[in-house]
Amino acid sequence: MPKVVLVTGMQAAGKSTIAPLLAARMGPPAATLDGDVFYRGVVAGAEVMTPEPSAEALRQLELRYEASALVAQHYADAGFDFVCSDIILAADVERWFARLRGVETYLVVLVPSVESIVARELGRGGGNSYRDWQEPGGSLADAVRALQVDLDKIPRRGLWIDTTDQTPAETAAAIDLEKARW
Repeated sequence: MPKVVLVTGMQAAGKSTIAPLLAARMGPPAATLDGDVFYRGVVAGAEVMTPEPSAEALRQLELRYEASALVAQHYADAGFDFVCSDIILAADVERWFARLRGVETYLVVLVPSVESIVARELGRGGGNSYRDWQEPGGSLADAVRALQVDLDKIPRRGLWIDTTDQTPAETAAAIDLEKARW
């Protein structure tokens, strides 16, 4: 039976780096997809998530989650193991898995320290992905902590890994799918 793994965590936790490394250990055949593909796919009228998202932002987020689950199911139906990386939090994790049929399901939650996320975010050299969550005068670390509330709402199932002091290769090697069963 094909395996479908969801790799989730905060922005800058390492999801899109870990997912292909994990998929390469699975199968063959195995495939991977970063949910950001669907986020970037909306090129006109895109609405971003904010602390008080618009109805359209929520609709686009739901479309993104549904699309990634459909792709996971499509590959699984073709006999592939599949790894999806995306920021899917709280009850959305359960809804994502509920869309899948006839597959073994696994959850990997990457939970590096707040300080590690801040360092990674700043090391990217781009914009601050957490800017919409920063209070006036607040720090990037405060914004990360505020968003972690939704991470903590994910049911405590699957495999939760503190990746603070790990390289991507070490994290991928530490993922034991038996411990990650959903």
